[in-house]
Amino acid sequence: MLRMATVQDLSELYVMLHVMHSETIDGTSPIDSEKLISAINTALHKGIVLVFEIDDKIVGSIGGLENSDWWSDKKYLSDLWFFVYKQHRKSNIAVKLIKKFMQIGKKHNINTKLGHVYTGDSERKDKFYERLGLSKVGSLYMEA
Repeated sequence: MLRMATVQDLSELYVMLHVMHSETIDGTSPIDSEKLISAINTALHKGIVLVFEIDDKIVGSIGGLENSDWWSDKKYLSDLWFFVYKQHRKSNIAVKLIKKFMQIGKKHNINTKLGHVYTGDSERKDKFYERLGLSKVGSLYMEA
């Protein structure tokens, strides 16, 4: 079941985002628990957090906020996180989460910007986003 998250989901989202972080590539900054909880809390209260549940357990989520580029006042909806547990990645849960996230942006007349960083298999993920109607608009480079 796809639904909007509530503050009662904070703990389960916190655990899920720890799992997401554990699957990132080497060199990712360590989690600061206070900062992570604050970010989840901000998204729950001021942004959009969607969860997909199976048997009353969250198996995937996307959370984000309205933002603008540093040089513009034009708003867009951006993700803070997007994650589906491995055992559910062959389902259509990821597609449902992103489509609903984008639909909410459209309802508010703002475009959506999504990213994937700190993970492997970039080409597969690029194609996934492109199939959903998004275009790649840059790259991220980091000092090793």
